[in-house]
Amino acid sequence: MERGNKEKILEMIKAIESKNSEMEDFISNLSIPTRNDMLKEISREIISNNSLLQEILGTEEKIVISENQETISFDHVINGFITKIQQNPYKKIIFLREFLELFQDRVSETDKDVILQSLKDEKNDEKLREEMVSLANIFKINL
Repeated sequence: MERGNKEKILEMIKAIESKNSEMEDFISNLSIPTRNDMLKEISREIISNNSLLQEILGTEEKIVISENQETISFDHVINGFITKIQQNPYKKIIFLREFLELFQDRVSETDKDVILQSLKDEKNDEKLREEMVSLANIFKINL
């Protein structure tokens, strides 16, 4: 090869390396949200723009989720169920069944029936709330 061609090839390689370095710097400085962050944002948008979901969760106002909060808190969901039970005490069993459905496959149907029997007889709303929070923590509610 001639000396001129070698120098030209070396210059092209250096230019490519320089462009690669610039692209690496550009990409490393991009603010790309993680998958979890994107899912949180999507969930926030869905809940805040869907009145049906807000009603199911037992709230009439829009749900506001702080940036550092990973999911809707168990307390918020449970307080929604407690509020619905207080407003319609004759539908208590229906609301408790809805609550137990949040556990999906983590709790068998027979276990749900046993839990329902113990919860339906609780008259004190605060004790009921404590038991529901305990269940939510033990069985990890699917929201």
